[in-house]
Amino acid sequence: MGGKNSKKHTELKEKEIKLLIQKTGLTRQEILDWHAEFLQNHPDGLIDAGEFTSIYRQFYQYGNPDNYAKFAFQAFDNDNNGKISFSEFLIATAFSINASQGDDAEKSLEFAFDVYDTDDNEKVDRTEVEKLLEAVYQLETGTGSYNFEYVIDELFRNYDTDATGYLNKREFIVALLNDPYVRDYLLVN
Repeated sequence: MGGKNSKKHTELKEKEIKLLIQKTGLTRQEILDWHAEFLQNHPDGLIDAGEFTSIYRQFYQYGNPDNYAKFAFQAFDNDNNGKISFSEFLIATAFSINASQGDDAEKSLEFAFDVYDTDDNEKVDRTEVEKLLEAVYQLETGTGSYNFEYVIDELFRNYDTDATGYLNKREFIVALLNDPYVRDYLLVN
């Protein structure tokens, strides 16, 4: 037990640091600090969905982050093993934090698309948008549900340019870049 695999999840290689700098917009020192704290709390270098949700609760104390955390966890569990590594965790966390700060808008919106594309088919349909809108609403307000039908109708009417019934990544990003009304609903503030 332990051996090579546990070491793989606890060590941070130079190549990985450079990739994280590029993907998160964090500095080298910020990444190293996050890594040290992460390992202090998760010595095996991995967290499961429950632990991930607990961390989201610390960031979003006034709302209910449980549903949104579930979607974010699934989007960033790249190898679908039910656990995420430090790198996957940091990308997911940095996305949530940076999405509302306008750091690199296009990069943040690509991450947002990955969260909304819950079935990983490279397109977002009305059902996926509705589920995530509910999760964002609960995250920010802590309350149950809201009727998002008008928002969803407007999104697809204005940005499903090829009338396929779903948004591809480009259509999704264009919608969020060009429409502050849609952006306010779809992104975590």
